[in-house]
Amino acid sequence: MSEEFIKSFEVAGNDDFGDIVSKARKNKRHRLRVGLLPLSWFEWWPMFPDNKMRDAIQADSDRFVEIMKERFSDKYELVYPDKHIDTLNLAFDIGTYFKEQFIDVLIIDESTYITDFIPLQTLDLIPDIPVILFATQAYDDLWDTMVNSDVIRFEGLVGTTQLAGAMTKMGREYRTVVGSLEDEEAFREIGDHLSIVQLIEDLKHMDIGFVGHTFRGMYDIEVDKTKIKGVFGPNVLYLDVTHLTDIWQALTEDEVNAFEKEVRAEFPVPFEGIDDEDVHKSVKLGLAVTRMIRRFGIDGMTLLGQHHVEVATRASADFSFYCAERDGCITTHEGDLANLVMKYILHKLSGDLPIFLEWSAFDRKSDTLLLTHHGVVDPNKHANDLKKCRVTPSPEKWDFTGHGMSVEYCGKPGKVTLACLLDGKDGWKLLISKGENVELPCAPCFAPQFHFRHESLGIKEYIRRIVDEGVAHHVCMVYGDYSDILRLYADYIGIRVVEI
Repeated sequence: MSEEFIKSFEVAGNDDFGDIVSKARKNKRHRLRVGLLPLSWFEWWPMFPDNKMRDAIQADSDRFVEIMKERFSDKYELVYPDKHIDTLNLAFDIGTYFKEQFIDVLIIDESTYITDFIPLQTLDLIPDIPVILFATQAYDDLWDTMVNSDVIRFEGLVGTTQLAGAMTKMGREYRTVVGSLEDEEAFREIGDHLSIVQLIEDLKHMDIGFVGHTFRGMYDIEVDKTKIKGVFGPNVLYLDVTHLTDIWQALTEDEVNAFEKEVRAEFPVPFEGIDDEDVHKSVKLGLAVTRMIRRFGIDGMTLLGQHHVEVATRASADFSFYCAERDGCITTHEGDLANLVMKYILHKLSGDLPIFLEWSAFDRKSDTLLLTHHGVVDPNKHANDLKKCRVTPSPEKWDFTGHGMSVEYCGKPGKVTLACLLDGKDGWKLLISKGENVELPCAPCFAPQFHFRHESLGIKEYIRRIVDEGVAHHVCMVYGDYSDILRLYADYIGIRVVEI
């Protein structure tokens, strides 16, 4: 009797692989565990034996924990002691507890002055996790109400600066947030830090499916997958075109027809210049891509259509990108791994669907830069006016037969952030630009169109600066201003930021 062995995803005939972590397992990982360390100092209590000082400081510690619970317990698992830590033994005990709980990040709150060796004892037991020093106090304004004992109660800053100085001498990394317990902005900043730590963890569990190879001649986006893994975290799976075509060939007409009915209902706009066969072929390939994504449990996909997938299927791949993102898989075209990671980062930070584009052309009259690309971007999310949207032939005719299938519309107006990653000769750099997407008439170009106006530079000067900087020819766009949190992310992982 032959034994059935588990096989690699590259050759397995079923959906159980020896070299891919299953989606179910990835979905079971624990929530980000945030350690809270409220600190005070045992030396104060004999000096103020009536307990008013101790009670006040304990109340400040409790308030910090309560605010953190109110704001973040729905997103993160908060781990904290049942009382403030004021001795070395307690610092040792809480460090041991944090270690047992496998916390991912630590926030230190010195409610009053405390010597640096006490929190350092805790840190010795949980090395190599991010540390946030919260330089805080109970109230924003003190001078009008301060009494003698308040000088002691509110001198947490003395201890925080002392701890920061010690950690700097020791070469230990930390980040700083400043604000009182009344300060909404300070807790928003803490939330930004936690979202970055969460993002870094999420990226470690991201699996990217790379179908094909980087488009011939695009040296700027050629990337070593080891550098992607080492700096950002995702795993890259090289998928053969047969992984897709085997699924594509096995689809029944009933399955394709049912899927076509679904997607037609999602596009309440005119279909112009294409016939039923064009739609059917594009939808069939899109369904195959969706099935492939589910089979391998991938979170992102970069797919080369030209001279590759489109040769194998004779169908346009443009609509496949919509189908993939409809199924929750972030995509880029032409083998652009770096900007697939960039797009995923923007997706996680914004909770929205970013757009993968190329710098295309400029218009001096409107002072805007046209950003577009082949590949369907969801018009229900991004079109300014669905009534002016239409389903059209694909803008570029590569190795498919018929007309293909694309969607043409103009993007909605609003503040936007542009970002892209490039692996340069001196290491990774992250470009960030802020501006707005401007509402302009839709041109008949068979593709989504976004018109970017920089927040301060004229469009010619903006183009000059991005060319002089040497950025990749692809860029990602997301609605909203995410420049601050992108800078914070770059600081955490140690890459250079270029702001233009």
